[in-house]
Amino acid sequence: MIAYLDPGAGFTFFKEPLFLLPILGGIIYFFLLLFKITWRFILKFRLIFILAVILLVIGGIIVLKGEKQPQKKVLILGIDAMDPEITKYLLDSGKLPNFMALKEKGYYSKLKTVIPAESCVVWTCFATGAQPADCGIFDFIMRDPQTYVPYLGLNEVVPDVKFIKIGKFKIPISKKLKARNLVKKESFWNSLSNSDIPVSVYFHPNTFPAEKIYGNMISGMGVPDLYGTMGRFLFYSENEMGDKKDSRGKIIRVNKKGNIIKTFIYGPKIETKGRAEESKIPLDITVDTVRNNIELKLAKDNFILQKGEWSSFHRVAFKINAFRYIKGIVKFYLKSVEPLELYCSPVNIDPLNPIFPISHPKKYSAKLAKDVGFYHTQGMPHDTWAFVEGKLDEKAFLQHVDDILGEKVKIFNKAFEKFHSGVMFFYIDTLDIVQHLFWRQMKENNSQRIYDYYVKMDQILANILAKIDKNTTLIVLSDHGFKSFDYTVDLNHWLYEHGYLVMKEGINTSDGFFEGVDWNKTQAYALGFGSIYINKFGREKFGIVMNEDYKKIKMEIKDKLLEMVNPDSKESAISKVYTNDEVFSGTYEYLAPDLYVGFYPGYRVSWQTALGGLSDDLIKPNTKLWSGTHLIDPEFVPGVIFSNQKLHLNNPEIVDIAPLITNMYQF
Repeated sequence: MIAYLDPGAGFTFFKEPLFLLPILGGIIYFFLLLFKITWRFILKFRLIFILAVILLVIGGIIVLKGEKQPQKKVLILGIDAMDPEITKYLLDSGKLPNFMALKEKGYYSKLKTVIPAESCVVWTCFATGAQPADCGIFDFIMRDPQTYVPYLGLNEVVPDVKFIKIGKFKIPISKKLKARNLVKKESFWNSLSNSDIPVSVYFHPNTFPAEKIYGNMISGMGVPDLYGTMGRFLFYSENEMGDKKDSRGKIIRVNKKGNIIKTFIYGPKIETKGRAEESKIPLDITVDTVRNNIELKLAKDNFILQKGEWSSFHRVAFKINAFRYIKGIVKFYLKSVEPLELYCSPVNIDPLNPIFPISHPKKYSAKLAKDVGFYHTQGMPHDTWAFVEGKLDEKAFLQHVDDILGEKVKIFNKAFEKFHSGVMFFYIDTLDIVQHLFWRQMKENNSQRIYDYYVKMDQILANILAKIDKNTTLIVLSDHGFKSFDYTVDLNHWLYEHGYLVMKEGINTSDGFFEGVDWNKTQAYALGFGSIYINKFGREKFGIVMNEDYKKIKMEIKDKLLEMVNPDSKESAISKVYTNDEVFSGTYEYLAPDLYVGFYPGYRVSWQTALGGLSDDLIKPNTKLWSGTHLIDPEFVPGVIFSNQKLHLNNPEIVDIAPLITNMYQF
């Protein structure tokens, strides 16, 4: 999984026009009239109606008894970032006995990933059995060449305006938000569904909004919070928090009157009279320094929270208009009582009443919540930024990680109860998160933290092996491995130094979004996690590189990048630079970057570059907690695959697995 950078500023909900009221009234009257007529008909012919119902029920029972359901089952466990080198070490050390059983009796191999080795890209390629150029996803962050504006490469949420036509006039009757996935190729679950083979998909990255399949789906990576981001936390503090602009959360300074603090939970933006304003609901906090706890009151919900304790999920509702509320769920963590420091999670979409389709069937998210309790619906549920920024300490964050893993296990167990035939995919991202944030401990010869979570994956596998029968093919795989992240590399700084990116007069840095770039003189720019684009005439809005010069400039940049050396260590930073015609040939190659930079282990593109920024330094030490990465040359970070069957795969690639699955059902 990539670092949790979010190029968007969230989305805005809209108030419905008031002239909907008479329309709604007319609809209600129509249905009441229809019900009255139908009820009279049923009473008049009630004996015939009852007999018909009985015959239908009996017929249905006979059909179900006689129907032969396919008994072949394929269970796929996707463990994000399971590294083959760590896995081998722990296998040899006897720490992963259940994975060892698969290796000895079935199949085990490294698994070649794709370019780039970003979770959102790799899992999409796994699902479609296609390379990025044939599914249209190239990076977590992509750009619109007509505006140069970065956007989330997974999905988009846009206004959806509905009209009625009266004569020559079109009158808007509603304005809502609609989510649309950006994957451009069919996934294996679509192929299976089209052949009436049951398939269920749980938390697979890039499945928002949920798709209609012949089974159940819970959307994964890509589901936003209610603010429209990949996760914006709230942090309440009596302390002055300093510069808040770089925080990924909303920092709220609070003041106590007596032992009472009155503040708000902030929710989605709502457009009112042409202006977008944050919605909010009251939050009252009563501080008890004697008992070292606080009492929180939101609406009719009151509960006590001890210092160092996580709350359960609590429901919140933000008013959009007189008839409509948007509902979410939040959790709290009490870091300190005196002075108060209180963390509030991003407002997750309420699975009981989702504003967007996060499951299929639509009501399945609610059914699941009723069966196992509330769960994180946000696609990337781990609040890594709150930990990186010190709003959550290590103990609190790891409890957060374990709680999410516990949710996943409960959901898996419930889902498995209904898994009688077909295919089931289940995704776990725990290893990715732990390795991103605790890799530095590996370098300090303290590997136990990460190893412990590999052991937890083995325990989950033990649970699965105890459940499956002889008719079940089990496949366990990861999308990529992991390496150290010691230095950041600012590719826009390099392009600036070498004259390919030009800034406006008097400007030599940018916070992001290409602010200050002089496009009329710029030949190339970098965005995302290793992508470089040529400012090409006819493609980019202000493109200046003509077709006859395009290849020359592209190859020139490639050759010069390979000469990049770390001034401190004198070692090369870049392993390979891939050109679009080498690795991005396909139906949607026009969306691809022109170059992709594959770093050596230890190096990764800078945070500034990812969002189109420009800093003062080309290469500098990475001092953040985020100390592990897979955003390097994919040759260094293959994934891993296990199975309880002897799979006929030589030098397997992750794009081989979807065809393997569908071929099991004779596609």
